[in-house]
Amino acid sequence: MKTSFFKALSFCACLTVASAFADDADLLNGKWLTKKTDDSGQSHTQTIEIKKDKFNFQISGADNEGLFYATGDVKLQKLGPFSSVKFTNIRGGSSSANLDDVNDEFVCVYTLDEDTWTMASNFDKNRQEKPSADVYKRVKADAAARTLVIDEIEMMDTPQAATWFICFEATASGEKRRFYEENKGYEKSQVKIPVNLEVPKVTAGQKCAFKMQLDDVDGDTCTDDVDNRSTGEFVASEKGSQSYKPENNWQYTIRWHLK
Repeated sequence: MKTSFFKALSFCACLTVASAFADDADLLNGKWLTKKTDDSGQSHTQTIEIKKDKFNFQISGADNEGLFYATGDVKLQKLGPFSSVKFTNIRGGSSSANLDDVNDEFVCVYTLDEDTWTMASNFDKNRQEKPSADVYKRVKADAAARTLVIDEIEMMDTPQAATWFICFEATASGEKRRFYEENKGYEKSQVKIPVNLEVPKVTAGQKCAFKMQLDDVDGDTCTDDVDNRSTGEFVASEKGSQSYKPENNWQYTIRWHLK
């Protein structure tokens, strides 16, 4: 666990002191990100989030799949003329729900300005990994993960002639959410359906895939034995809409916003 944790974090020992050490605690609060490539050529993203005296760390693969997670305490201190950060009480694992104690701690010299946090690794003591430096960039508030809200589906035409039911699923960042109301049928082809479906961990510019199913039998609506199925995707934005026409007699518009 120690090796996995430290290979991921890439900490310890740059040569320039940050601005005012007393201000660093406030500057470090927030989320920081760097992109790296391992020895096998695989790319991944590392994020560190600082909240007062606590930290959360995560590695994500190229497909945003979570690969490693760690949490613990963080403390700023001086090492001679240098600013340093100490990570202790560390627990790490494959996810935030699967953590074990890491029997190690890391003391790292760093440089810091408002949007750049530079740290190097493997100078604090003899370790298996080679010394290296990493530059983390602050994640701006508007680039941080937010919640995608699918507000409504406006049905302009449907292939259903009788009372029909709807099942709608949206997927982004590995998070899947479903809208389905049991015994809620619609008799008109032209109707606005309030959905208010929330999908977490979505950023502006990220794709959201969806599946919509219609059936005149309520119990079949969310199953594979369904009359009509439409799939598609859209790009999440502050506020937007997109229309689709999967069949000649089926047309609808999806509306959404980020919060």
